[in-house]
Amino acid sequence: MRAVTAIVIVAAIAAGSAAILYFFPLIMTQADKPAVEIRNSSAIGTSNNGYQQVSVTVNGAKLVADVAATETQRTKGLAVKDHLNENESMLFVFPSESNQAFWMKDMKFPIDIIWMNANKTVVHVEHSLDPCPAIGYCKTYSPGANSLYVLETVAGFADRHGVTNGIKMEFNLE
Repeated sequence: MRAVTAIVIVAAIAAGSAAILYFFPLIMTQADKPAVEIRNSSAIGTSNNGYQQVSVTVNGAKLVADVAATETQRTKGLAVKDHLNENESMLFVFPSESNQAFWMKDMKFPIDIIWMNANKTVVHVEHSLDPCPAIGYCKTYSPGANSLYVLETVAGFADRHGVTNGIKMEFNLE
């Protein structure tokens, strides 16, 4: 989405300022449209960063997850936090299954990244990823499989709780 948005903006600039005014509302509308609407019955609250929260359970471990359901929220990700506690996480929800790539840009602490398919089954885990350096190359991480959900947890969570491919997560976004 970000690459397409950048191309539209560059094309709009080349066409003149009137085109910028035409495309800008379209970009903002798509960025703020949630991939999923969380009903009040499954939301457990709202974080101090404005994200709705849901309960996520994996292998008996219960987490409170901030839900990143819009493009804006997914782009910011955990960069809005200074740390995570063992029972905290961020659940990224995408509009459709695809090979979701992540990086650690603007992060302040290491995390585990857990990709899940539409059935909430783990398809890939990356362990204890360090933030990108302030200057230089920022590595991207990709599962090599399609995913609809991605869970970011405190570093070491996946090892401590036996999170491996094939494990099913429990959460309700409806």
